[in-house]
Formats: sequence, C-alpha cells, structure tokens
Amino acid sequence: AYAVRLLDAALYFWLPQINIILIRLVQGRNLRHRMVGRTVVIGDIPWVAQCAEAFLSKIFAVSYSIAGVNVLSGNPCDHLVHRHTHRVVRGALAIFGRPDGRLSALSTAEASVCLSVNQASSIQSLGGTCESITIGHNPSKLDLSKNGIFLERHRPLFLCEQLLIENDLDQDVSDETDDTVMENSSSRSLFGKLSEHLYFSDSSRHSGWGSNHGTHPIGISRIGAKDNILGNVKTKCRSAAALLGAYLNIEENETTETGGEGQDSVAGVVAEEISRRKWSSQVRRLFETLDANNDGTLTKDELIQG
Repeated sequence: AYAVRLLDAALYFWLPQINIILIRLVQGRNLRHRMVGRTVVIGDIPWVAQCAEAFLSKIFAVSYSIAGVNVLSGNPCDHLVHRHTHRVVRGALAIFGRPDGRLSALSTAEASVCLSVNQASSIQSLGGTCESITIGHNPSKLDLSKNGIFLERHRPLFLCEQLLIENDLDQDVSDETDDTVMENSSSRSLFGKLSEHLYFSDSSRHSGWGSNHGTHPIGISRIGAKDNILGNVKTKCRSAAALLGAYLNIEENETTETGGEGQDSVAGVVAEEISRRKWSSQVRRLFETLDANNDGTLTKDELIQG
C-alpha cells in the first residue's frame, strides 16, 4: 500500500514534467531542453530589435512565471555576441534578422549576422543548444540554425545582382568552352558552341528594346528585360561567405583588367547612362540660361544675346 501511495505521489509531483515531455514528443521538440522559463533573444538592427523586444515582453507581461519569457535584444553585427552569447542555454530561442547579402552593400552585414548565429548555435550542453531561426531573403540556410524563413522577392534586380549574373554567365561559358575543348578539339565544334552562346546573349540582350544600345534602360544586359523588371531571374543560391567572395572577385577583376569596360556589361551601360544624363543636364541648364522669359522657346534675340 505504501509503495502504491509513493508511486501516486511521485506521479502527481512529476506530472508537469511528464506533460511537457509528452508535448515535446508530439511536436518533435528536443527532450533535453530546459523546462523553466524560456529566454528569447532577438538579433537585428537596433530599432527593429528594440521594438520587437518591447512588443514581445509586453505580450507576456501578465503571464504566470512558469509560462513567461525573458526577452533580450542586440545587434548581431555589433554587440550581441559579447552581451548575450555566454547566456546561451539548452532551449533558448534566438531569432535573427538576416540582411539580403545578394546586394553588394549588405554582403558584409549578412556575413557578420551568420557568424553571430553560428557562434551562438555552437555552444552546447549535454548535446543541446539554442533554437536559432533566421529571417531574410537569401535562400541559403545555415547548417547550425534550427530553421530559416525565406521571404520572396517582389522587386527588380539591382545592378550588383545583374553584375553577379553576368559573371556567372561568363563563368559558365568559360567552363562550357573548356569542356568542349577537352571533349572535342574540332574548331568547328568549338565555333558552333560559341556562336550559339553569342546568339542567345544578343537575342536576350536586345529583346524588346530595339537594336540601339543607347535606348536600353539601366540594368538591361544579358538577361531579358521582362525577367529584370519582374525579378524572376533564376540566380545561384549562395551562402553569405560565397556572396562576399563573389563580389570581392568581381571587384578584383575590374581593378586588374587592362582593357576598358565593354558596352554589353552592366558597368558599361551604367557608365554610358551617367555620361548621357550629365550631357542632358548640361544642355538643359544652358537652355534655361538662354531662355530669358522662361516661355520654353528660344527666340533669335535670346540666342544672340546669350
């Protein structure tokens, strides 16, 4: 009788822990996570992290102590590692805003965020660590993170993305050419491959915009105009480190090249467009200076006087 009562008392005493284990089994969660109050760490730029911290902490302001959360925030590109990484325990929840490293201006920031996430997720105790989640546009999941939320792109490609695509196309053509030379040394076969690529590049470059290169809008180069406007171009999936290395390679190649910029490249289109707009602005200012009465037309007297 005493053994049954002792077992009943133990079951009653450990009932919360037993229920938590059952819930984790159903949800597929880690059984070794701590069963006390959770800590949520928000990593993003200061104003986003602070707003999210204030909002989440106010939501749980009236919760029971066992169901409450401790909310922390920091900037993963700055002080988050030094302030909060040593507080990582089993079951801590960490959510990070991940910059779109596909843009050259944000590639370094994304690499810093990924380094902070990996460093926090590397701290383990009894084989368990924090559950880290990243939110961003770059569809490259970190190996040490629990999950990654990837947002769809609804914008045109930026110039840096265009440069990256062109660099990938050039690399693919170079690899294709090397493979062709290795497989078949016939000059006719090699010429055919190159002719097909040049025809494809020219047809996609001038599709829908006429043959005059000066009429192209900025950013239209080797990919179709429609794909550029809608942002539907299939780009390579790269990690933060790979993107940073790719942009550094492009910058290094641009500085080491002895020849000028080709007109079929994005850099050439941008340079040409900037030059054209500067010339248009100078002509406009000259016209406004000569137009004394501001009627939008130049008379003979105004032209002679100017």
